[in-house]
Amino acid sequence: MKPMSIKLRLSLLVSLLTLAVILMLSIIVYVEIKESLLRSVDTILRTTGNAIVASFEEGDSWEERENDFRSVMGNPNTGDFAWCRIWLEGSEKDMFSSGLLNYPHRSSLLERLPEEEPEVGQTSLFSTTAMIDQHDEYPFRVLWTRRIEAQQIINVLVGRSSHHVHHELVEFYQLLLVVGASLTALAFLVAPILASWGLRPIAQASAQLRKITHKSLKQDREDHEPAPELKPFVAALDDMLARLDKAMRQQEQFIADAAHELRTPVAIVKSTLQTIRLQHRSASEYEESIEETLQDIGRLERLIAQLLSLAKLEGADNPSEPAEIRLDALLGETVETFQARAAQQGNRILFPDPPVTRLRGDEDQLRRLFSNLIDNALRHGPAKDTIRVKLEHGTDHQACVSIHDEGGQIPAEALAHLFDRFYRVDPSRAQTTGGSGLGLAIAREIARRHRGEIDVTSNPETGTNVMVRLPRT
Repeated sequence: MKPMSIKLRLSLLVSLLTLAVILMLSIIVYVEIKESLLRSVDTILRTTGNAIVASFEEGDSWEERENDFRSVMGNPNTGDFAWCRIWLEGSEKDMFSSGLLNYPHRSSLLERLPEEEPEVGQTSLFSTTAMIDQHDEYPFRVLWTRRIEAQQIINVLVGRSSHHVHHELVEFYQLLLVVGASLTALAFLVAPILASWGLRPIAQASAQLRKITHKSLKQDREDHEPAPELKPFVAALDDMLARLDKAMRQQEQFIADAAHELRTPVAIVKSTLQTIRLQHRSASEYEESIEETLQDIGRLERLIAQLLSLAKLEGADNPSEPAEIRLDALLGETVETFQARAAQQGNRILFPDPPVTRLRGDEDQLRRLFSNLIDNALRHGPAKDTIRVKLEHGTDHQACVSIHDEGGQIPAEALAHLFDRFYRVDPSRAQTTGGSGLGLAIAREIARRHRGEIDVTSNPETGTNVMVRLPRT
């Protein structure tokens, strides 16, 4: 399913918000206008009712009272649908009636009066409906009051049509529908324009991103302040570009260094074979040249194998289910494999009884890590050197492995570059020792993948010490 565009989302959101606001305001205004119109009708009813009750209190004759009642109620032929009924409590005969109560459908109005009468001396207001003719039913507001006259209870009903109120409300309701629909449609049409204006910083950032290539990752963008909402995004983007630029620079450097390192043994092999081909030689000379060529090819194979190992380490994900490993046993086996080589060189490798140490990780990678470090100590340490491998439990639940030799001749400025690819403290020794400058880089990558760290210290007084810290289980 194709995702909805941001402009359309914003347009719908603004339209719905506009509709909700209009609906809420319309309801409030509608209720207020309805109550205001009904209050005006109720005010007229109260004035009429008070005038009728006042005529009882003045003590006039009944004929004078009727004239007062009719003057108060007005002309029944004006179409105002006003009426009045006065009767004594308990009597079925009206003392006075006017207006609609003289129409044929009088019963339809009186049957809809409330069952509960107001208290004597009190007044109640209520709404009802009445049939004015055989087809139309009209709404009314009615005032009902009860007063005592000559020890008798007199009921006074005064009614007035509220049809005009409902008519005004219907017209207002229709007006609200038209205005609300128009404003909602206008909001839906204007919202994309506002959205485009609001999303302009994103469009500008997108245009700048399209200009970025692998050669311009670190180039500064156009000098302008991003919108406050985009500052976290811009900061994350800058950080990502910086990391990508660093990775690209490292990749370019790696390719250049690998090409240089591979070119040297290939050139040596080619030179040896070309020299052999220049003139006929004895069988022993051919064998010697072939042996030299095989040694060069062996170094080339080791270099290629290390390059592949480093590429796999950097490109592979961390192990999803690392196994539990006895680090003390793994170190003991690794040291044992180097004892014969150390004896041939006149060196010793000491590994005091280690504490039982368990951690989780890849056994082959960890074996490769410590093999590289011990091999590095044998290659570059002094002759007849004693190499000490020690395993201890450090703070923060760490396993600390130190590999120490008595050399200590690494310059201070070189320590920061020991783990760089193809870096050698003494490049002239690469041919004699067979080192490629990748062993420590591979060791650091393995330590990193196991959430550990590795560092080197070196000085002539204490020797060279490589410390590996890994989390224990």
